[in-house]
Order: sequence, then C-alpha cells, then structure tokens
Amino acid sequence: MEEIINLRHLDISNTSRLKMPLHLCKLKSLRVLVGAKFLLGGPCGWRMEDLSEAHYLYGSPSILELQNVVDRREAQKANMREKNHVEKLSLDWSESDADNSQTERDILDELRPHTNIKELQIYRYRGTQFPNWLADCSFLKIVKLSLSNCKDCFSLPALGQLPCLKFLSIREMHRITEVTQEFYGSPSSEKPFNSLEKLEFAKMPEWKQWHVLGKGECPALQKLSIDDYPMLMGKLPENLCSLIELRISRCPELNLEMPIQLSSVKRFEVDGSPKAGVVFDEAELFTSQLEGMKQIVKLDISDCNSLTSLPISTLPNTLKTLRMWHCWKLKLEAPAGDMISNLFLVGCDSISSPELVPRARKLLIEDFQNLTRFLIPSGTETLNIGFCENLEILSVACGTQMTSLNILYCKKVKRLPDRMQELLPSLKELRLNHCPEIESFPDGGLPFNLQRLVIIDCEKLVNDQKEWRLQRPLSQSVGHLPRWQ
Repeated sequence: MEEIINLRHLDISNTSRLKMPLHLCKLKSLRVLVGAKFLLGGPCGWRMEDLSEAHYLYGSPSILELQNVVDRREAQKANMREKNHVEKLSLDWSESDADNSQTERDILDELRPHTNIKELQIYRYRGTQFPNWLADCSFLKIVKLSLSNCKDCFSLPALGQLPCLKFLSIREMHRITEVTQEFYGSPSSEKPFNSLEKLEFAKMPEWKQWHVLGKGECPALQKLSIDDYPMLMGKLPENLCSLIELRISRCPELNLEMPIQLSSVKRFEVDGSPKAGVVFDEAELFTSQLEGMKQIVKLDISDCNSLTSLPISTLPNTLKTLRMWHCWKLKLEAPAGDMISNLFLVGCDSISSPELVPRARKLLIEDFQNLTRFLIPSGTETLNIGFCENLEILSVACGTQMTSLNILYCKKVKRLPDRMQELLPSLKELRLNHCPEIESFPDGGLPFNLQRLVIIDCEKLVNDQKEWRLQRPLSQSVGHLPRWQ
C-alpha cells in the first residue's frame, strides 16, 4: 500500500484483519484516513511518532497496546491535541500491571484529544487516578464517554461538569468503593450532568455507597442501569422526572423504598435485587409503587425470591408486557381488568392453579413444577408452554366453547388438548419439541386451519400423515427451536 503514492482517501473501518500501513509519510497525497487502528510496539507495531505523521486522521481511530508507551515524552510525540478531525477516540491498554501509577497518568494526560472530540472510550487504563482533562468543561462537543476495566482507579473524575455529555458508561472499576460529591463537579455547579440521558454502572464489586447531591442532578436522564453490585447501598437521585427505563440487576442490598419519582418510567426491570424499587414483603408498598408508574409499558422482575404477591388489579392500563422469572414464592391474585398483551411466567412454582394466570394475548408458561393442569384462557392468541413436567391436563378454559388461539408451542409436555379440531378452530401453527410421551394426536384430528406443523424429538408420535387426518399439506421443520420470548 505504501506504493500507492497518489492515494488521497483511505477508509479501513470495520476491517479488523487489515493491518495499518506503516510509514504513512510515504503516502504523500493522503488527505483523509478513517477507521485507523494503531497497534503500538512489537516488531511490526507503530511508534508514537508515527501517529504524529497521521495529522489527517478522521473519524474514529483506536490506539491499542498503550502499555508499550514508556513515558510522558513518548506519548507527547503522538500530538493528539492537534488532530481536530477526530470525532471518536478509543484508547486501550492490555491487561497488565503498571510499574508506576504516576507515569500511567502522565501518559494519558498527553493523549488528551482535541476539544472537537464527540466520543471517547478508555479501556484497561492502568493508573490509579484519571488526569484532570477528562472533566474539562472545554470539551463542549463530547456526548459519549465510556470508562471500562480501569481496575486500579480508586476515584472518578468530575464528569458532571461536561456540559453536553448524553451517554456515560462506567464498568469494571474494581477499586471504587463510593461515588462521592466530586463526581458531580465543583460545589457551585448547578444541575450537574445537565444533558445526561443514559447512565450505566456495571461490575464494581467494592462499590458500597452512592452519595446523592439532591441539587437537581441528571434532570434529563432517561435510562439508568445498575448491574452487579453486591455491596451497594444507599439511594438514587429522587427527581428523575424524565426517567423512562430503570434497570437494577444483582444488587441485593440496594434499597429504593423512598418515594423515588417513577411516574415517567415506561420500562422497569429488577433482576436478583429483592430490595430494589420495593420491599417485596410489604404488599402495600409494592402496590403504591405500581400505582405511581402511570406510563409503565414493560415490567420485568427476575430472581426475587422475597416477592410473594403481585396485585394484578393495580397494574396500570398502559402495561403491555409483564415478565416474572424465577420468583419461586410468587402468588397471583384472581385476574381482573383488561387483557395484557404479553405475559411471561417462568419458574413461579407457587402458582398451581390455572385460574390465577392473567389473560394475555401472548402467553408463556414455563418451568412450573406444581402445575398439574392448565386451561387456555379465552382471548389468548399465542401460547408457549413447556418444562411443566407434572402437567396432566392441557385444555380450554371452562365455559369457553372455542378459543382464538393461533399458535401453540409445546415443549416437554405429556399430552395435547383433547378435541383440538373443535376447541381450537383458529390454530394455524403447532410446534412440538421434546415431547417423548405424546404418542398420537387427539381423536378428531388436527384443526382444519392448521398451516404449519413442527415436530422435534417426539419419538413416539406417529409419522404417518394418514393417521394425523390432515386436511392440507403441511410444512415440517427439523432442528432446534429458538427460545420464544
């Protein structure tokens, strides 16, 4: 490539196997270089002075293996501050320990980008503190910042001062024990994180305390994700009036029972965090929280064994999807109100009566060990039922002459509904997966409108179409069925 001396524009974005050409100074006509990945060190690697020659960098360059940079003077040779066409920059160290933390900070200090930068990613930085430029409010264009796997850092920069920051991701910072007031900026700062729309924290195992200012921080925040913090306690900002999505996962000690503003939340997800959002042992508090979610569209609760009841009648009419996964003690009240669009119930063993399953257009029932019978509710259009090993009866709800069921997925069940042709006249698709005890289809044959039949790992099921009493040719598929959700 070095021989293409008339080359003016080079774009190598998304070409991980294509090596960057060395000695860019030989490409005398090159004016635009996009998507460059500079691998430092090694026999075929780049030097920082080579980066200095790439003064025409555009787009989103990556600088890799930064542990091979010796000191500040070497880093300074890259002249990153002058590269005003770089909009997205990725800085990446390998997983190794640093000999001198101050040297690491000096190196990152010299890699300060031009203030035109819009997105910045820092991976595996080996210093114990970040340089001050990360929180410099002169970065007026930066909208996205990601700090990941910087395991030796024990504090976060004052990122609340970045005026246009919209997306912030902080992950795998193993030495962070608390998020202090310094994170928001100077004490005189008004409304820190004024433009922030999405904030995610993940995998900081020593994080114990989140200090909240109570000064109207994060007024534009729409999405908040907190994932895998076994020791985190404390509160979240209360005035999250713009919050649309709240996800709390694997934070068993995080207690949010104070009156946090959730009226704008459309998606609320709690996974393995029994104290998050509600104290599940207190049904009245849970009901109050649900009633406050005036715009909730999706509610997802997983692995919360302390959840014992769910007041279906209090769910807002805006709710379209309800997912309850592995809440072993959950008991539902008698269904009432409008039909839910999507209902997913997995591993809720305390539900043993089919009458307590709410009505839903799309319904998934899986891993119910105490369920011996299930009656397909009226109005259900798609039913996925599986891993209910003690299920003996699968039929239509009492008083229902026929259903509007279009799709039926069965996995590891013992039998099909009786009188399918009569009670399931709308059925168009039937999938059977790993049902070794089903030997034949019900008397009367399959529904007349059936268009698709999929049979997988059902050894005893008769393979002769004449025995199935089919009314039209069907397509058959063999292979693995994806998990339906």
